Amino acid sequence: MMEPRITNWPNTAANPKYVSLDISSMPYIDNLAYSLFSISLAGFLLLYTVSSMYGVYNRRERNFEDHLKSACVPLGLIGAYMFIMGLWGQFTWPLPGSYNILFYDPLISFGIVLIAFALAVKCRLKLEYVGFLGLMVGLMTIAYGAEGYSIGLTQAPVALLLLYFLYGFTGILSFPVSLMADRAPDMRKGRVWHGWKFTLAMFWIFLLLASLLSGFVAVSAISAHLITTP
Repeated sequence: MMEPRITNWPNTAANPKYVSLDISSMPYIDNLAYSLFSISLAGFLLLYTVSSMYGVYNRRERNFEDHLKSACVPLGLIGAYMFIMGLWGQFTWPLPGSYNILFYDPLISFGIVLIAFALAVKCRLKLEYVGFLGLMVGLMTIAYGAEGYSIGLTQAPVALLLLYFLYGFTGILSFPVSLMADRAPDMRKGRVWHGWKFTLAMFWIFLLLASLLSGFVAVSAISAHLITTP
């Protein structure tokens, strides 16, 4: 289970420069499991959307926007939840120390990408710029995962590294996938980039593995989180 690793706080009596923190007086708040569930749900919704659009392309239908509009509603709501909870975590710091940065920074970024996607579809804008944002967030996520692993954060650093890398590479691949979505009508006319199916398949595989892993970690955390409540 990818729980924060509690370390000993510095001796505040011997080190006056440190601020004493009475953790026992803080309210118990634990939303990590549901935050992981929300990331997993968003991933599976995106998988379903991409698969549906690929089916539309193969059947030579024209209702691409119908699938995108239908997907942007639940994805936008999940993105809003991620963004709000990420901001809440940044302001309240409910987790021990740097774990708030490790978990809530990417959560805010994921929420921004999903909200941007929903607004772009709603306003009939190009997805290219949302995809480029996803690429930058993906690179950031990989950096967070690598740093968290290198300093040994969480009780399962390998799972942390794998989860962040899978979502990071998914974000990187979202940029070429967004270009494909914008250029789908031209692709039907024969102006096709020959590597698009491979890129789409890699995006689908990375997103599937990331969604499964985050869902598994969330399910694994349920019993422990329920047992440890006050």
